[in-house]
Amino acid sequence: MTYFVEGVSKHLEAQPQVRRIGEYKSVAEAIAVAQKSIEQFLRGEFKRGMDATKLFSLYEERGEHIFIFQDEAKTFNVAGFDHADYARTLAGEISGGVK
Repeated sequence: MTYFVEGVSKHLEAQPQVRRIGEYKSVAEAIAVAQKSIEQFLRGEFKRGMDATKLFSLYEERGEHIFIFQDEAKTFNVAGFDHADYARTLAGEISGGVK
């Protein structure tokens, strides 16, 4: 079974743009790649003193939203990963819990 990781960005163009990040043999590997992509964005946007709400807001507005799907199940996003939940949690960790 193959897991596809794709990023959707809608802040640069009028229509959402889809980018294939990669194809992976396990869901764990696909999730790790998706999480790394989100972490890179959040760490790159974080400024000292920024609260979690602001950091997450930047992700929602300008970040690439990551989705994972299986080739056989024709799912849009696999169970066990939600890009928004992960980004919200990580924004809190990066900001040191400042809300």
